[in-house]
Amino acid sequence: MTPLSGANAFERAVKALRTWEMHRGAGLRVVADGPIAVGTNVAFSAPLPVGFIDGTCRIVLVVDEPDRYGFAYGTLPVHPERGEEAFVVSRHEGGNVRLDINGVSRPAPPLARLVAPLADHLQGRGVRRYLAAMRALVRDSAQGLR
Repeated sequence: MTPLSGANAFERAVKALRTWEMHRGAGLRVVADGPIAVGTNVAFSAPLPVGFIDGTCRIVLVVDEPDRYGFAYGTLPVHPERGEEAFVVSRHEGGNVRLDINGVSRPAPPLARLVAPLADHLQGRGVRRYLAAMRALVRDSAQGLR
């Protein structure tokens, strides 16, 4: 969970999720075969210290409520892990806005299972990059409103 602040933080955060800006801001190359909707397939390429790693996911859940927006996707065979990850932004009393990222996964290929601690480290790093990207996108958009 990370708090987001500024004028229209909820609307800006929703836009960052709908357009994959948060993922791109975290350093991923993202291609989706449609808008955020259940069944949409997503392919990404993530930078590693040396090279890239590719993955594919399918959106399995969309939350679209007046004060909550987000989605969850599950991994497809071309992915280094098996699991799901959810990204939900919510607006609470007093206008407080927060982003929650939740995931469950395990390494998929035999080599990834051998280096599971490295996979855990990279996943944690990825979440930190998502959170930093969202904070920057919300902050930068707010500054552009002035």
